[in-house]
Amino acid sequence: MRKALIIGGSSGLGLKLAEMLAPDYNVSVTGRRDPKNTLTWFHKLELDSDSLGKDLDALLLDLSEIDLLVYAAGFYQEGTIDDLSDRDLEKMNRIGLMAPAMILQRILNQQTKLPGFIAITSTSQWTPRLLEPMYTAVKAGLGMLASSIAKDSRVDKVLVAGPAGMDTRFWEKRPRDPNTIMLDPGWVSEKILDEWEGNFRYKFIRVLRGPERIEIIETR
Repeated sequence: MRKALIIGGSSGLGLKLAEMLAPDYNVSVTGRRDPKNTLTWFHKLELDSDSLGKDLDALLLDLSEIDLLVYAAGFYQEGTIDDLSDRDLEKMNRIGLMAPAMILQRILNQQTKLPGFIAITSTSQWTPRLLEPMYTAVKAGLGMLASSIAKDSRVDKVLVAGPAGMDTRFWEKRPRDPNTIMLDPGWVSEKILDEWEGNFRYKFIRVLRGPERIEIIETR
């Protein structure tokens, strides 16, 4: 059976994607906490760790070969750029950009081809925000990383999906208008996997609310 690896797949959108992929893939998910989900295999992985390189080496050696990589990890960080410490900047960069780059690097070193890569970004990929300078930067960076990877002949297919705010744990501590209607992560997962179908090398979609809709920005 084909193998899928979802980084940040132990909760929220990542877990929903894992559950929906489970009928067609042997799905491994990573995170800090085991979701106790019988449809997936859990691997504890701390992305903000000095041992990340070694941990990724061990994980990928254990999984042997990956048919689909999904990067869905992220965390909330608020403050103007001068409010953030060097440690804050390093942590956001490591989780949002360095980790996916290191994973892709290792997969392509380990196997001759990667059939699929889905990068989950955010509306912050294209929307500047005063209090999220590093978050917007790494989401934009992840989008460009994925777009560039799509030009690699060893990677068959790349989808970049930028969803608006969803009703997940990610938003628990984020200030927001209580009247704002958040996207259902199950619906978002379904739409992302619908867009994953079809013949393309690269596709960039926005998953928006007010009203709920999919916008296909680029495909090739």
